[in-house]
Amino acid sequence: QSSVALCLSKLMKKGRTQERVEVILNGLMDECAHGSSLASQRGAAYGISAVVKGSGIATLKKYEIVRRLEESCSNGTPTSKEGSLFAIELLSDRLKLLFEPYVIVLLPALLKAFSDSSDHVRSAADKAVSQIMGKLSGHGVKLVMPAVLEAFDDPEWRTKQASILMLGSMSHCAP
Repeated sequence: QSSVALCLSKLMKKGRTQERVEVILNGLMDECAHGSSLASQRGAAYGISAVVKGSGIATLKKYEIVRRLEESCSNGTPTSKEGSLFAIELLSDRLKLLFEPYVIVLLPALLKAFSDSSDHVRSAADKAVSQIMGKLSGHGVKLVMPAVLEAFDDPEWRTKQASILMLGSMSHCAP
């Protein structure tokens, strides 16, 4: 899936693909949120990251990808939460520093996912946060810090634990 995503991002600039970006993204978002298997959800998440990388960062705002991921991560079913967390993880992996400004918007929903009743959602949240924290710059640490500190006041113990672990991993991000 990773190799296909690498090729797909290069193909997004070829031919008449740009005319169909919205249709492609809508299909991938639907599959990511409501896929019948883990492999199809993960594959759709790879597809979303590849389409955004190939079409440009403006695609995130133009088609409201971040808002839709945040909504799905906050209010959806466990399956849609897990799918949106896969997409967040892979967008962070593919876009690296370009995705940093969007992390601030998604962080509260990511931290809430740690207190979800589903083990799969918690595991996907852990992988997404690990990926994000690994790519965070010194400036990103400063931007993320207030949201992480605010999570200490959350009544859910798992959210508090996740914010403490994130705080610890920030010590490795910047000098």
